Amino acid sequence: MQLGRFPEPYFWRSPTDNDFGNGMPWNLGIWRNAHQSRKVKSVKAGEQTADGLSLKVEYELAGIAVPYTIDYLIQNDGSVKVTASMDMTGRDLPELPRFGMRMQLPAQYDSLRYYGRGPWENYIDRKEASFLGVYADNVSNQFYPGYIRPQESGNKTDVRWFTLTGSRGNGLRVEGVQPISFTAINHSVESLDPGLSKKQQHPTDLPPDRNVYLSIDLKQRGVGGDDSWGALPHDQYRLLDKKYSYSYIIRLLD
Repeated sequence: MQLGRFPEPYFWRSPTDNDFGNGMPWNLGIWRNAHQSRKVKSVKAGEQTADGLSLKVEYELAGIAVPYTIDYLIQNDGSVKVTASMDMTGRDLPELPRFGMRMQLPAQYDSLRYYGRGPWENYIDRKEASFLGVYADNVSNQFYPGYIRPQESGNKTDVRWFTLTGSRGNGLRVEGVQPISFTAINHSVESLDPGLSKKQQHPTDLPPDRNVYLSIDLKQRGVGGDDSWGALPHDQYRLLDKKYSYSYIIRLLD
């Protein structure tokens, strides 16, 4: 299969109406482009072992002077285990909107199946009515068009695995070493993000893209909602730690 973009670090989400109410686009805006300024500091290839071949890439998020490391383990069955880690110790930075990675697939990989919470979108502070199970649908149905203004949409939490496949059954399978969250929609974050002010646009103004935009996250910030004009998500649903790390395994399906 072809990948439009290999997994890359990503920390931003398109602001929700509640995010605008509590100042997220301004207060957390440093994370909007933090992934773009990463510099490779070192690349280290390991020895072949019974588990596979390891590769360690150390980056610096240059704009904010934060180390970020990706460990790849090319396993003997051809799958790749990805471990991403970031350490913000000693840096006075705002909380993260999300900690994860994103990639891009052609639109033909539209069949989605996953084991996690569903069937509708859910977030770490909006998931009690979404039960664990195996769900199947098309990517084209994952973006919720009912919001008056385009914004973050389609997330799934407590996910153990998911697959994205084409008409012939080929595609990829992602397994979380720990529970993960993911979003697979036909809109990029950039197309949904109006910037620092709400644009007068509606979902009908943003036709679906001919790509699948996939985010594979440890988690993202809660969406809040005690009120929509200043209240933050509750602390247990915010990303306030200094260190984050998670792992997932990518397998190709044929």
